[in-house]
Amino acid sequence: MSKDTVLLAPSIVSLPYRVYPQRFYVLTVFCLLSFNQNLIWLTFSPIARSTETYYKISEATVDLLLNWGPIIFIPCLPLTYILLNKDHGLRRCIILLAIGDFIAALLRVIPSVLTSPSSPHFSTISMIFMHAGQILNAACGPLATTPVSQLSCLWFGSNQRTRATTIAIFTHKLGGAIAFLTSSAIVSLPEHIPRLLYIHLGLTFVACVLVLIYFPAQPPTAPSGAAELLMSYGTDRPNDSSWRTSMKNVGRCMTTPSMVLLSTAGGIIAGTFGTWTGLFDTILKPENYSEKQSGWFAFGTLISCIVGGLCFGALADTRYFQRRLKILIVLAFICCFLAVFFFELSVHTVFYDKPLLHSTSLIIGLSVAFAGFFQGAALPLIYEAMAEIMFPLPESLSASILLQWLNITALILLFIAPNRAKLINLLVLIALGTSIIMSLLARITYRRRNEDERKECEKENEQLLNSDNMDPYQNQSISQSQYGSIS
Repeated sequence: MSKDTVLLAPSIVSLPYRVYPQRFYVLTVFCLLSFNQNLIWLTFSPIARSTETYYKISEATVDLLLNWGPIIFIPCLPLTYILLNKDHGLRRCIILLAIGDFIAALLRVIPSVLTSPSSPHFSTISMIFMHAGQILNAACGPLATTPVSQLSCLWFGSNQRTRATTIAIFTHKLGGAIAFLTSSAIVSLPEHIPRLLYIHLGLTFVACVLVLIYFPAQPPTAPSGAAELLMSYGTDRPNDSSWRTSMKNVGRCMTTPSMVLLSTAGGIIAGTFGTWTGLFDTILKPENYSEKQSGWFAFGTLISCIVGGLCFGALADTRYFQRRLKILIVLAFICCFLAVFFFELSVHTVFYDKPLLHSTSLIIGLSVAFAGFFQGAALPLIYEAMAEIMFPLPESLSASILLQWLNITALILLFIAPNRAKLINLLVLIALGTSIIMSLLARITYRRRNEDERKECEKENEQLLNSDNMDPYQNQSISQSQYGSIS
């Protein structure tokens, strides 16, 4: 070899995919924000009677404070999707969620500072701030629920995504479950309501500080091939976040049969199931169960949802079930249908006035617990299945469509639910039966997982090729003349 020959160094080896410890901080902070959002939304419903007395308002006004959730959620959801898919969109959404929820909680304590319950204008002043706070919190709803599958894809490896999505989804539900317990425990008297509002303000303040101190836009390097594409979505293709392209992407989703089937099934059953559990007090009243017992049944159902989601999420992340999501979804829906059917044999329905089975607390408790377990098990799997089907479109798009179906269903049922508990009992069975059929008809293609495996294989081959071609001695053989030395 001539001494004047210069050997070029081998090309830079692309680093293998890796995950970072910061992912747990990111998920924890997001979960706290999501928890707070649902906790604040359900502030007044568990203490409706105390709220009516303290603020001197009607039951319809208390219901409106709750109904702002789905009313405001529906128009705000498309805006969230567009923001989420801009450059560093996840961080922007999280900061907006943190600040928005803090302001919402702050607005609700202002009447306690400005005036007192003895003032003749207390009710009027309070309702202005209460409605403003609930509306702002409702606008934060899409920010707390839409990013779940996109966050898990961006920060977690392909064998951890389903569990991360599950935790993010059900922390939001946990906020509602805790609201049923803490609201009534803290507000033993109507005049204790400000205590609850100050606690909510403190929680949102802590979450806001955590976000403002540190919340990275994305990991230093992608944890998977799908995350690599997602990280370039807002920078390499800035026009994809326009209204026109967003509508085009929505059109693609709505013309993909499997996507339509799964999003409709998931949205309808989630919306119907949520309304059904909220009516346990009315449904179980003819069976001589108290309001407190019904509240515990609802709480148990929500906790079962979380446990079911975590169990099936961990199962779906195993190698055997990573490509068998459809089996798990259909199995979960069938088991949920059987549990709800067993529950309805123990209560009054539209078909018979006398329950076919003897109603006991054990039977009711077990049936709603199993129903919650399997309904909760199916939901995160549907999120992940839709993300697989619609890849390379961002995960937030498929999640947005499912959430829109959920909120439309819930809003419709909230208007027809009063004094129609038996009808809701029938509708939840119809929704489950329909969901089973739609899930069976859907065909899940694992496009995102295929991309992950292809990229991982490419990186492994590239590393192997570079290691085979690398000669440490030759790499150091650089001509002295290149450095101006005399030969």
